[in-house]
Amino acid sequence: MTSVDQIFQAIQGLPVQERLRLIERVVHELAGGSGSESLPREAEVAPSMIGLFADDPEGVDAMMEVVRENRRSSTLRDVGEEDEKSSP
Repeated sequence: MTSVDQIFQAIQGLPVQERLRLIERVVHELAGGSGSESLPREAEVAPSMIGLFADDPEGVDAMMEVVRENRRSSTLRDVGEEDEKSSP
């Protein structure tokens, strides 16, 4: 078992509030650049939401298809009616 696995197991044993405090502390440390290792440029700032999924384009395509289908089948608004109103 690696030290990361041991740390993870120790964290799992903490109460939820303590785990959340620990996560917040780690995130602030990484964001502040106080870690001993520098982050790769891609990990520092993602230019867009799609940038977060750059390594999984098929997953993005599948997610977007679900979004499109949900929009088509939505009863909250009629997309066809909206298109007819905006046509010249």
